[in-house]
Amino acid sequence: MSDSNTLRILATLDKFLSSEIDLVVYGKSALHLLFEGDRRISLTNDVDLIVPELQVQVFDKRIDFWEALEKTNQDLEKSSLYLTHIFDEKQIILHPNWFSNKVKIQTDELNYLNIFVPSPLDLILTKMMRVDPLDRSDIVFIFENAEIKSHELRSFCMEAVCPDQAEIRDAFENNKSWLREQGMI
Repeated sequence: MSDSNTLRILATLDKFLSSEIDLVVYGKSALHLLFEGDRRISLTNDVDLIVPELQVQVFDKRIDFWEALEKTNQDLEKSSLYLTHIFDEKQIILHPNWFSNKVKIQTDELNYLNIFVPSPLDLILTKMMRVDPLDRSDIVFIFENAEIKSHELRSFCMEAVCPDQAEIRDAFENNKSWLREQGMI
């Protein structure tokens, strides 16, 4: 499926659940899920999630999910693995159609978790929330390995919905300039 840390976190969460739930994974774990087995992706110790606007009420009502999350983090604490970064889609830079473009990750290893990741283009947008050399390295990796065309990324950047936070907006603009310098948009 993916790197052992991502799989271990998801499998641990899965064992504490009693019914199905859809999760949208992003960050480094999403890279491992989308580009399975690529050893150029550094390991991660956490799994980050996006809660789609359509599912906020589902998550609010799923007490068992929050209990499973707590048990997962307790179970994995000694391994320094965790699942704690859960963001509403409005807190992340994404394309307006991101939800319909998400990618289902096929796995027989999980009973209750249906795992999705943002499309490669949306995953790049999420990496543009900070000016960080590791995120930029991930952007180049995604761009090259998903064979994204410059005009596609340019269009996604122009149409992206950016949270109304000065720090994130500034990072997004800085990263767009960097992408132009790299010839990627």
